[in-house]
Amino acid sequence: MKNEPIIPHDLAARVIEDALRIRVGRGKRHSFAGLSDATGIPTRTLESYVQGATPGLSGLLSICAVLGPSFTSDVLGVCGQNARDGREDDPEHMRVLCELGRLTSMVADAVEDGHVDHREAAEIRPVAQALIEVLEPLARADNTVPLSRKGA
Repeated sequence: MKNEPIIPHDLAARVIEDALRIRVGRGKRHSFAGLSDATGIPTRTLESYVQGATPGLSGLLSICAVLGPSFTSDVLGVCGQNARDGREDDPEHMRVLCELGRLTSMVADAVEDGHVDHREAAEIRPVAQALIEVLEPLARADNTVPLSRKGA
């Protein structure tokens, strides 16, 4: 009987690679040089992570700290988990409305021709992830407020 991790190394590496590829590189929100400055990980090392190399634990945690809960959730998604920003306690209702409006507009534009192509889906994904991040505090049970009945 062979003992192997329930999440194979190749799958974990691919998930990290995909999550980085969405967020870091030319034309993305983060550059490899900027991520290097923020994490202390050499640029070439970071670039190797989108080419199949895997970061050590301290490197991965440093990247998670800089790229935030959306990236961390993508990485943890392989094991059915997600992340949230530990500094945000209160729901931000106006931010939820802004992100929801932004996503709705993008989806409406994308489906105007009858389908969402791969380019449109790639543009929508980070906006959807941002919406999930701002919805998380709103959805937590400890932030719910019972609705009062009219006239009561």
